[in-house]
Amino acid sequence: MLGDTLTVTLDGSGGTAVVASKINQDSYSAEYLKKRTDDEVRVSIKHSKDTVKLGTQPFDRHNVTIEQYVYPTEAKPLGIRRIVQLIIRNDPSDDEVAVTDLGEALTYWASDANLTKLFGWES
Repeated sequence: MLGDTLTVTLDGSGGTAVVASKINQDSYSAEYLKKRTDDEVRVSIKHSKDTVKLGTQPFDRHNVTIEQYVYPTEAKPLGIRRIVQLIIRNDPSDDEVAVTDLGEALTYWASDANLTKLFGWES
């Protein structure tokens, strides 16, 4: 269990810690929410097993979504919605350390410089 609260940091490594409270939990999922003055931050975590056809690789799927909704203002009457996701698919019998290393590789790669390039449509 991750707990009844979950902390995410906005605005970089020296930024604001947002402590979201669990608002829902089902069999293999949970949702956390923090409403603030100008926005709200929602985190959802879901686990599932991919449906596989005969002769194909089975996978476990772990999905984390962080969504920030900035409330409407005069300048932005619809507000602003930002969504990021991390999806891990792995063979259920694989070594967790090896899968973790690969996940860490992605988070290290997603530096400010590389994300700026992605927003510039570089590939």
